[in-house]
Amino acid sequence: MWLLGLLLAAPGEAALDCTPLAPPGGDLLGEVRHARGLLWRVQAPGGAQSVLLGTMHIADPRVMAILEQVQPRLDAAAVFVAEVDLDIAAISTLQGAMFYAGDRNLREVIGPELFDHAAPLMARYGLPREVVARMKPWAVFTTLSLPAGEPGMALDLALTSMAQAAGKEVVGLETVAEQVAVFEGLSELEQTRILRQMACHYTIFQAAIERMIDLYAARDLAALAALALRHSAPHGEAFLDALLWQRNERMLERLEPVLAAGDAFVAVGALHLPGTRGLLQGLERRGYRVEALY
Repeated sequence: MWLLGLLLAAPGEAALDCTPLAPPGGDLLGEVRHARGLLWRVQAPGGAQSVLLGTMHIADPRVMAILEQVQPRLDAAAVFVAEVDLDIAAISTLQGAMFYAGDRNLREVIGPELFDHAAPLMARYGLPREVVARMKPWAVFTTLSLPAGEPGMALDLALTSMAQAAGKEVVGLETVAEQVAVFEGLSELEQTRILRQMACHYTIFQAAIERMIDLYAARDLAALAALALRHSAPHGEAFLDALLWQRNERMLERLEPVLAAGDAFVAVGALHLPGTRGLLQGLERRGYRVEALY
């Protein structure tokens, strides 16, 4: 997802033809009835109980600190449900999807000006220019949406590893192919536009990550979501619909049998939780009860 903030552009960004960031066209979240909390008890209509954790897909210590709070719940669960089960085959699928086959070249696809702007940013992630030249625009975009130079295992992967070490069943709500399809469904022009926005305003987005981490640590779910949706995407609500709302509906469908059985620990990105089209209110509309635990 794209990340948002409040600082000036970094030196050198003026060389790129950049469109100023703009607010979204309307109220994207709608009603937010569950404004505070990251860990939620979910009770199915039949009485079975599970827990649902909103995560951030990074390894920052301020984010990882939540493990102390949630580990007893994970230890007690019979099944661990991740946003996606990143096994060896899935990682191979993801890596293969990120790169062009044959002689395709990112510089030719997005143009030399944008490539020359993005490549030095990608070097912060340990990716040399010749590797970046083989990547697809969406893959560069998603890389730049993460904190640069962050060591360690992201929270979601740490939870998966803990569940596997405990011998628990691990289930993914989505496949890597389904997640990749959100971006592969964009034309190269559309991919170039979202990459251009990210590269143009990279410093703003990185500053927003810091603020989002602070909001996550404070368990301020409403403010976290509001910050993430502060500016419009290059394709407005169509891109957001594919990236967030459609996936929420798919997650809800696949969660129902798991939650009906109970004793599950579910971990998905925190931005999937709040708002009218978020998972928490979506579960309530399906007859579930949700209650903040932390």
